[in-house]
Amino acid sequence: MATWIFIANPNQFQMAKCLLECGFVEYFQRNKVCVNYIVYLYSTAPIKRIEYKMIVEKTNIPLKDAYNDRRFSLLAKPRSHEQSDLFFRLRFLKAATTPKLGLDELRKHGLNSSMQGPMKVEGELLDYIDSQFY
Repeated sequence: MATWIFIANPNQFQMAKCLLECGFVEYFQRNKVCVNYIVYLYSTAPIKRIEYKMIVEKTNIPLKDAYNDRRFSLLAKPRSHEQSDLFFRLRFLKAATTPKLGLDELRKHGLNSSMQGPMKVEGELLDYIDSQFY
């Protein structure tokens, strides 16, 4: 079973508020994710750390069935969606506020790339991230 890190941009979307009110968030399905995969959400600047541990609850959600989360958007103009777009649902598991999940610490434990898009995580990096969610 794969574990992923996905990006959350706090300048575009109110993730904490969405998770508090809904308990889940839906993402465009651009990567091969399966039900029960674990996904960590990395919040970009100014936060720059992993904040949430999630689990993939549902995949292949068509636009017509996707949750309308626009009230959490901080974008002046909401993104447009194509009818062929699919979404997947991430159910909230845990939150962490430790600086030990910041970019510099992640690099010390095996992160070899910048956090610009979804990435699979394994080995030492996965063990380290898991250890911060107790």
